[in-house]
Amino acid sequence: MIDVRTAVRKALAYVREFQDYLPQSDIRLEETEYREPDLWLITLSSPEDVPLITDRRTYKEFRIDAETGDVKAMKVRSLTSAK
Repeated sequence: MIDVRTAVRKALAYVREFQDYLPQSDIRLEETEYREPDLWLITLSSPEDVPLITDRRTYKEFRIDAETGDVKAMKVRSLTSAK
């Protein structure tokens, strides 16, 4: 089984593979979570491309097979405000 550091590296490598479609600058690690059985959820963020707004970010969740390290899915993640 891969560890969390490897799962994060796999998510970052996936972003680099699609550099024509995904922003490459200022990528941040936001969350990691291990879900039984054998799935890492890795959330990365990047700046949103909105003129004059510099603090908005887009969040992407990567589902990574904890056994093989393969990226199984990437999806846009929306965040809700904590109350």
